[in-house]
Amino acid sequence: MSNNSTGSIATSRKAILSISAHSVYHDSLQSIFRGSRWRLHRARTASDGLKAIRRTHREISVVICEHSLPDGDWRLLLAEMGTAGIRSSLIVSSRLADERLWAEVLNLGAFDLLLGAPFEPEEVLRVTEGAWSAWHRAALPRIGPGSARRLAGCVPTALAVGA
Repeated sequence: MSNNSTGSIATSRKAILSISAHSVYHDSLQSIFRGSRWRLHRARTASDGLKAIRRTHREISVVICEHSLPDGDWRLLLAEMGTAGIRSSLIVSSRLADERLWAEVLNLGAFDLLLGAPFEPEEVLRVTEGAWSAWHRAALPRIGPGSARRLAGCVPTALAVGA
């Protein structure tokens, strides 16, 4: 992971992590976030991204990753984040997306899906702000697909509602 400035992540600027094996992906996001309140960090793989989040004491509030990564895909990243108790909001990006992918991204617990190549700056900034807001308000860690499968076997408890 490379940092676009020296030192640790500043608290005055919001930290965001871009995960992609492609430099043009990072460069596109960097041009969008230039001059904004966001400081962009880069990782080439999901495992490098997880290391970066841990190394910064989980100050990275938003992660934008490509649908497919060299060491897996966004589902694996989301599951690993959930297992590690990492609350960062995950935004998935894809050049080609259909309603099925959109539903899957939202149903498994990622924040949103961005359509890339090229990114629309206004959309990226709007979605990132929403993801940061959700991260900031969240009191509990997000759950990944593994946790969701474990919860699926639970029997719901009926709640008595007083009249």
